Amino acid sequence: MSGEGPIKESERPGGASYFPVVYFNYFRKNLRAAVSPLFYLVAALAYYTLAKKFVYNSLLNLTAGRIEKLSDFPFLIFEAGVADEVVETASFYFTTAICISVFYGFYSLGKGNITHRQYDIRLQAIAILGASPFISYSILHILWLKENDASWYFDLVFMEEMAGFTLSNQWPFETILQDTRWQFYRVGLFNAIRVVLLSIAGCTILGIVIGVSRLSRNRMLSGLAESYVEFFRNMPLVVQLFFLYTVVLGANLPPFKEIQDNSFFDWIFISNRGVVVPETEIVNMTLFLLGIGTLLAARIYIRFSERVLIDDDEIEPTQPFHFLRRPFAPFGKRIEPILVDIIFAASILVVFYGIFNVVEWNYTVKPQASEGGLIFRFLLSFVQGISTYEPLSMFVLGLIILILSTLITFNVDADGLNIFTVDDSSKGLRYRSIMWGGVILAMGILFYLSIGVEQPNLITEKNGEELSWGLWKFEEGTSQSVSSMFLTLWIGLTLYTTAQVAEIVRGSIQSLPRGQVEAAISLGLSPYQRLRLVILPQALRSMIPSMTNQYLNCWKNSSLAFVVGFSDFYAVFTTIVNNAGQAVPVFIMILLTYQAGSLSISAFMNYLNRSVTKVKI
Repeated sequence: MSGEGPIKESERPGGASYFPVVYFNYFRKNLRAAVSPLFYLVAALAYYTLAKKFVYNSLLNLTAGRIEKLSDFPFLIFEAGVADEVVETASFYFTTAICISVFYGFYSLGKGNITHRQYDIRLQAIAILGASPFISYSILHILWLKENDASWYFDLVFMEEMAGFTLSNQWPFETILQDTRWQFYRVGLFNAIRVVLLSIAGCTILGIVIGVSRLSRNRMLSGLAESYVEFFRNMPLVVQLFFLYTVVLGANLPPFKEIQDNSFFDWIFISNRGVVVPETEIVNMTLFLLGIGTLLAARIYIRFSERVLIDDDEIEPTQPFHFLRRPFAPFGKRIEPILVDIIFAASILVVFYGIFNVVEWNYTVKPQASEGGLIFRFLLSFVQGISTYEPLSMFVLGLIILILSTLITFNVDADGLNIFTVDDSSKGLRYRSIMWGGVILAMGILFYLSIGVEQPNLITEKNGEELSWGLWKFEEGTSQSVSSMFLTLWIGLTLYTTAQVAEIVRGSIQSLPRGQVEAAISLGLSPYQRLRLVILPQALRSMIPSMTNQYLNCWKNSSLAFVVGFSDFYAVFTTIVNNAGQAVPVFIMILLTYQAGSLSISAFMNYLNRSVTKVKI
């Protein structure tokens, strides 16, 4: 007892505060034991009440008078229907059985006498069982609505009908009233993709600059960077778009009648209608693809010459389904990686062929495919499109091969066949400089021969008579116009997302150990070299996951294009809902489009993150 201090008089038995302290400590120790059963009881009652309601409504769809409308349900067994008086009793028994199974499952998981794999499997089974009332209700009710409500009809035939409206932002396409809704969807999708890609590129570059500036020792520079971040991060994007469109661009861009005085050597014209740039067109697709192929061929050769061969006993297949993982393994350890690189390069060329012929994409189903289901029709059209080198079909084919070749490359990397060494000697540097110089020169010549550029020609007179400025126009085929709506959306998305990216860059740099920077300083590296060679490469490991979220936000925030009158696919679909009335399938297509874009961005960023984190620190 020598280690304890003297007992205060108030804490002795019979003291003034002895009994309250004892009761308080007792209550505190037993509070969790008293509250936990009550919490579980409330959760069980809430789940039972909600689940019973959904089970009851699910069984109502199986009663006489409604079951006849569910003829498309593949697992329907109650063809005669369930009696109305049975619904209430069946709901009670079904819900009780589900609740008992779910809560007993959680109880058994709490014992912990199972492996991790068994735990995951049982947890998934419990989750599916617990969600079964809601899933069954959703399926049965949607099937019933599909048969009884015309707005829930899921056929996409209406997309092949005439659109009946026009678009103000349709470059590089040309649409008319008689075009199908598929063609208008193509225009809107392309508009959304190009503004998002440009915004992602802009916010990445600007975000890195501002994020690094926030850590500068120059107080004025760091203060300006902090002011930028706080201003744009705390202002809603829709307010920024309104401000840019009405005040910044709307008030500061010169009127169209002064366009002749606001040009750069008669090649670029600026007005409140947008920016007019020279017409650029690929006049020889073969030479253009050959230029891209030159770069890809150089990549294949570099990887071939710098690849390190390892012993056969180090790469023996030990994983199941080895042939599916590495289908070119029978060709040998030297030929297999080359074949994978060649297929990867060829798939990129096919994808580029489809992208640069996007104007010729054809969404119309072939006449021979008019019979059969929707999936069958699209598959048949896809096969026929490949046989005729149709750009859309070739793009899809190239994308499929690109994904498969990328997965095979991952497996080849994992098995140690893609280990490279670099010759850092003066001879090696000179050789690489000469080779890349030749590659760049060859690409420049091929692109020069394959790309045509036309100077914009502003028509201000007709038959020798001066036209009023309202009748001025650029000669068709000599110019391309970048609308003010596009500029507003691009600048708004870039500035808003830059503020988020800058904070990610700042936080990632500050999370690095101070010793890394001190080691770089001790090596005599300049501030720029420290940033490029030491700080940013290590900060990327923690930066990329958060950057992925911001890129996804940029993709989803592009739906605000309608605020400034820009025609992205969301605005196009909104107009289609108004004139076609097919709200459910249209919004499902909107959901699938955003989901496809988000998954594509996530897949690319996951690939980049995997490459960055390949080397363990």
